[in-house]
Amino acid sequence: MSQNYTSKEYFPTWYKAIDLTVTQDLVDNRIAVINDIIKEENITLWLDIVRLAYDIKLESTESKTLFETKFREKDITFPIVSNDNIIKVLAEISLCFLFETKNRLSHLISLAVINANFFEKYTSSQVPFYEFANNVDANKESASDIDIDEIEDNLLEKANTFEEDVDDEEALDSTDSLNLIKAVTYLSHENKKLKEETNILWWLFGQHSKSNNAYFSEIGLSKMVIASAQELFELSSNSGYRSSAKHILYKVLLLSNDNKPKLKILSLSDSITEATAQSKEKLLHFGNETELTPFIYALDLEKKFMDMAVWKAAFNKTVGAGVADKKYKPEELAFQFYREIIFLQSLQMLKND
Repeated sequence: MSQNYTSKEYFPTWYKAIDLTVTQDLVDNRIAVINDIIKEENITLWLDIVRLAYDIKLESTESKTLFETKFREKDITFPIVSNDNIIKVLAEISLCFLFETKNRLSHLISLAVINANFFEKYTSSQVPFYEFANNVDANKESASDIDIDEIEDNLLEKANTFEEDVDDEEALDSTDSLNLIKAVTYLSHENKKLKEETNILWWLFGQHSKSNNAYFSEIGLSKMVIASAQELFELSSNSGYRSSAKHILYKVLLLSNDNKPKLKILSLSDSITEATAQSKEKLLHFGNETELTPFIYALDLEKKFMDMAVWKAAFNKTVGAGVADKKYKPEELAFQFYREIIFLQSLQMLKND
């Protein structure tokens, strides 16, 4: 798909999958509703929009009814029965629109889209919402919106021409004060990032797992899958998601494998069986969103049933036949655990705002 066009421009093409006679009035109407939904920032609704896009069964009909109602309020001809296909396509398109914005929910919902499709069980769609989600994911750590160089120049210019008022008080206007606040905020954020990066480097250099109180090579590859994801999250919890996480986790797993370049492939079941109770309990602390966090959902099932055959059967029934035993590169498993933790922490924080 060409990146020269926006969701708004692609909308007629995408919508023709369900309506070949699409008109400009209908396009404008549907886009207006989607933009209204984005502005509302309803977290529960957006999580269910992801489920609608993936045809995942909703726990209640409330979100689907709300989604339908918003479109029907602007178009009385909007179908209220036999509308599963139109709802699915509109959910997919809505996600694309969200991912193009700087909305505070954009990264959270992109992680939900990516996490839910780890096992690639969902069929491809003409609407590239998964591709859009990955673009959000990749750009999360882009440069800050604050132009620190411009702020620095403005403050230096102010310092060079500084004047005092009649009361001998330093004369700072509102713009100067705002620039100072932005500069301090930027420096504080950058300092936290540097501190976390230093801690991560020492973690790699020391090759020691705090949660296991042992060196990586003593713990072994299988046990380190969950432990590495959990510890990396704890070391970078202030700055949040980092796109380099997969490469860092690969290095940890390589060290746990006595630096042998070839890592054996593992299944989700292998990593859960081998993990320590402490590591698993720490991940379960964040809760889970079932299919949107399939790995932590699997941990929850294991704790609930305490029998490998039973929890795997329950997991495979919900997520996909045989997926619990499907083999993957260990760094892919660790990275998925890491992404799910980040997603659940972000969800918790936004709900508490």
